Amino acid sequence: MRIQCRTLFDCSHTGVTGHFRTSELPFEDMAGQTVADQTTWNHSRNQQRNWETLLQILGLRAQPMDLVMPVYRNQAWEFEFRIEAEEVYRVGDNSLAGLMQDCEGVPMVTGLTEAEGLGRTIVTQGDDQNIWFTLLNNTLEH
Repeated sequence: MRIQCRTLFDCSHTGVTGHFRTSELPFEDMAGQTVADQTTWNHSRNQQRNWETLLQILGLRAQPMDLVMPVYRNQAWEFEFRIEAEEVYRVGDNSLAGLMQDCEGVPMVTGLTEAEGLGRTIVTQGDDQNIWFTLLNNTLEH
């Protein structure tokens, strides 16, 4: 089963992990951003933290596979992944309700490049919704 996630949180995959080290500066992160000082390192690290948070949520019930890294378009970050166990996120007649329940209320890092006024937690429904999941067909598109 293939799933698309669209979120208003900046979850850019930067690859910046670990502690700040001046000996590694400057460098370009995996999102193509220049990291030249502690401020830009913290920004890139926090983007990566949001990506890691989403991966941890996805992995609570299933192992995400064939990840298509987040891309910013249409004022949101979008990525896709596949899981093998098709019913793992199902609650009642909703194939993704369990995933939405797992996400609800999880704190995210803000103050990055997301839109102003975004709350600090994931909201899966209602007027303040900031994440959406969509079932896709079974072929992986790049």
